[in-house]
Amino acid sequence: MDGEQGLTYKSYAEIFEQLCPYYMAIGMSYDDFWNGDVSMVKAYRLSYELKEKRKNQELWLQGMYFYEALCDASPLFRFSMKKGIIKPEPYLKEPYPITASEVREREERQAREREERIKAGFAAFTERMRQKKSQDSQ
Repeated sequence: MDGEQGLTYKSYAEIFEQLCPYYMAIGMSYDDFWNGDVSMVKAYRLSYELKEKRKNQELWLQGMYFYEALCDASPLFRFSMKKGIIKPEPYLKEPYPITASEVREREERQAREREERIKAGFAAFTERMRQKKSQDSQ
């Protein structure tokens, strides 16, 4: 009992009164906090945590876009270089893929585009070889 001297215990009413403003700040009404189902408190808290996590993700993504834009434009800020030599990189043509299906779709599209460029290059090479062969035969 000697170690318990100086300890003060809060009643449940004091704890609830202390928590009420927090839950009201995250969207729970005063009436729901005091008179509603007790499981609503947990739902509101989890909902708030999910919103904060989503907000954090959105701000992080915004930072990525901002960083990308600065990196793309950074050649313009190299004052020691002659004008016209260094050009900025173009800004992203599309947003970053976020979901797994968006990533997969983008990779498939890029693979198709690579394949088309290779086919076009091969067709151009074949045409040049035909023209060269026809010139050599004349």
